[in-house]
Amino acid sequence: MPDGTILLVDHVPCNRLQLSALLTEQGHTVLQAGDGAMALALLEQRLPDLVLLNTHLPGLDGFDLCRRLKADPRTRALPVILICTAGEALDKDRVFSVGASDYVSNPLHAQEVLARVSAHLSLRQKQRELDALRAAQGAPMQALNDDRDWRSISHDLRNSLALILSAADELRRTPLSDDQAQMIAIIERKASHVLAIISNALDSLAAEAAPRYAPTSLRALVQESLAGFDLLAAHKRLAFDVHLPEEDALVQVERRAVSRVIGNLVSNAIKYTTEGGVEVRVETAPETFSIIVRDSGLGIPAEALPRIFNKFYRAPQPKYLKEDGTGLGLAIVKAIVERHQGTIQVATAVGVGSIFRVTLPRQPKQSANHHGGGNLS
Repeated sequence: MPDGTILLVDHVPCNRLQLSALLTEQGHTVLQAGDGAMALALLEQRLPDLVLLNTHLPGLDGFDLCRRLKADPRTRALPVILICTAGEALDKDRVFSVGASDYVSNPLHAQEVLARVSAHLSLRQKQRELDALRAAQGAPMQALNDDRDWRSISHDLRNSLALILSAADELRRTPLSDDQAQMIAIIERKASHVLAIISNALDSLAAEAAPRYAPTSLRALVQESLAGFDLLAAHKRLAFDVHLPEEDALVQVERRAVSRVIGNLVSNAIKYTTEGGVEVRVETAPETFSIIVRDSGLGIPAEALPRIFNKFYRAPQPKYLKEDGTGLGLAIVKAIVERHQGTIQVATAVGVGSIFRVTLPRQPKQSANHHGGGNLS
């Protein structure tokens, strides 16, 4: 179990004493608070690695305190494990709607508490190993000497995450209670999220390399890129419409890269749309072709629009952050579009939806240094 600093917030002194002793025996440093106000004061002085929080605090209860932590950019990333009554534990929607990472229910079982704490500290440790790469939002990988440095780091991180996922898979093969199965699901989801960050960062490096063009059927490229997204939209009860030109076109592109552009835009559209639908339209002109992705989703706030193509940038509002994401998808899209000598434009309105339009030349010039981007009027 990785050592960590844990903030224990519980209004019952004997509970704090027992839990503190249990965690200290495992090598953790335990900070203690008897109510929400004291917890917030401690957090101003020092950020722990994890918060273990009783829901029945006097004044500011555990649910409200968790909401406040998740609304504050400084404490949003902290994993929070709620200590619930048996009845509250049955209401899982309430537990996770406030942003909690996990929960344990009274009466507490020492091994269960230690297992859940260990799992979330491990994930927190892996996330921190990426913090240096995420800190400089514009171009975090510039701090590395070259691509080989990043690839070496990513190799080590991937190995560690593979071990976590493998251990979780092995546990799934054993008899599990509902709570244990849910805990493993959380471990798998969070580890997969960190793995996605690494994969997207590597794709970001690849997106900046010189393209290798090849003649490609536009119809086949789009159909291949959209495979499976209809099922994802159907799962969210969204309409998913695709409109292709009657006549196919032969285009010179790097197939895998342009497929990634389409996939990233459609994935985002489905992710941030809760009702209505997503439309993909392909248009051709004598010298160019365009891919338009329209959704009826959240839209993009005006203040966020100038930064959406920056690496690791995500709109700071909670309704956007509650969706898993790495902040690299649109940066990768823009890099690929630019190296294909194309343009990307966006029109958006909060609460109405967004339209992304990518336009690429059918036959790129072999020696060009073209950059494009902007807003749709």
